[in-house]
Amino acid sequence: MKFFLLTLLTVTAVVLCLLRVVESRHRFYQTAYQIDRERQLQSTLRNTQRELIIDRAALLAPSRLLPMAERNGYRVAYAAQTVHPDSSTTPQVTATNTIQRHSH
Repeated sequence: MKFFLLTLLTVTAVVLCLLRVVESRHRFYQTAYQIDRERQLQSTLRNTQRELIIDRAALLAPSRLLPMAERNGYRVAYAAQTVHPDSSTTPQVTATNTIQRHSH
């Protein structure tokens, strides 16, 4: 009887150890798959970001904005028509990127 209980205890201990190994490996592979999915998502998001940057650059291109501004009554201001705030607090506005409304 003592031998049977000792054998049962040993088998139970071995089975518990093996279950722990299986559970540990399961968590490892589950984490690895999750990391792979996150990397794929990251790659997709980076590609989307690149596309959006390109789209933004195309939408903000001066060759596209200038005709739209002129249709709405705006024109490019000359250097003498621009207001330059104190350069220590804010960046100065240059004549090349300033648009001013026509006066009617």
